[in-house]
Amino acid sequence: MLETVHEVRSHVPHCGITLIAEQPGQVALVKVQESEMVSVISRGARLNQLIGTIRSMQARQQGLRGSERPADGSRPVADLLSQRERDVLRSTATGASVKEIAREFYLAPGTVRNLTSSAIKKLQARNRYDAARIAEELGSI
Repeated sequence: MLETVHEVRSHVPHCGITLIAEQPGQVALVKVQESEMVSVISRGARLNQLIGTIRSMQARQQGLRGSERPADGSRPVADLLSQRERDVLRSTATGASVKEIAREFYLAPGTVRNLTSSAIKKLQARNRYDAARIAEELGSI
């Protein structure tokens, strides 16, 4: 599997790859997912989770291209939130619950809440939906 991912990357370096797996928690899949442009989703995922994963990959590609530092020296929007925070907010924007987000990204619900809380603080938002809206307006998700 890693060989296939590397082969695809050698021909199309900036392509995002989403793997649909029967058992996403396998060690080989976790190693593949650690790559910046690869995501893994469960075969039993709902349509909104698949769409969120595809959007996440698209945002990662845009983030890699748009991560240059602005002329005024401030942090670029792509650097404001971590990738996981952006992923969680993107799923929040699609209406996913904390439990659904946790299943989608193979995280504990408490981890999803911590990531959301961190994003809310960074964006100075009122709640997770407000944070998702702000991140969307900033082009971060």
